[in-house]
Amino acid sequence: MALPVIWLIGGPGSGKGTQCDQIVGKFGFTHLSSGDLLRAEVLAGTPRGVQLFRVMEQGLLVPDEEVVGLLKDAMGAKAGSTKGFIIDGFPANLEQAKLFEDMVGAPTKIIVFEVNEEVMKIRLKERSNFDDKPESILKRIETFTSQTRPVINQYAKAVIKINADRKPDVIFADVCKALEA
Repeated sequence: MALPVIWLIGGPGSGKGTQCDQIVGKFGFTHLSSGDLLRAEVLAGTPRGVQLFRVMEQGLLVPDEEVVGLLKDAMGAKAGSTKGFIIDGFPANLEQAKLFEDMVGAPTKIIVFEVNEEVMKIRLKERSNFDDKPESILKRIETFTSQTRPVINQYAKAVIKINADRKPDVIFADVCKALEA
């Protein structure tokens, strides 16, 4: 039987990271984040990492083929030692979704965290990561709305929406229901 592959989609500050940690703990899934994979490849200093660094350093988007390729490689490396995959913040756009289906296969489930934009802004200001500056927060929310929302619409029949403007344990209970359904 093929391993479950879950796409977890939500705007910046919607609580994806928090929930992924709990999913890994309860379900034994491997948590994959395209951002983490890209940073790890750059830090590894591989030829691919050097190329990626040049792109990322200029603030440009990494080509979708590279992002999906990294995910595919990471999944292949973990396939024998995991109960499934939770891919966080992916796909970022329709091109990534289509490429993933072509290169890896269709996701088993798609969970979407719905949070009001104002709540996202407040959470990101409280979190204060180096990339959580006011102008970049607005840009990331705008990118989510323009690029990622179409993915949610395209896959509407498969999407499980969860209100993520609640306490983490309440959200997790709904995530568990979605994953166990």
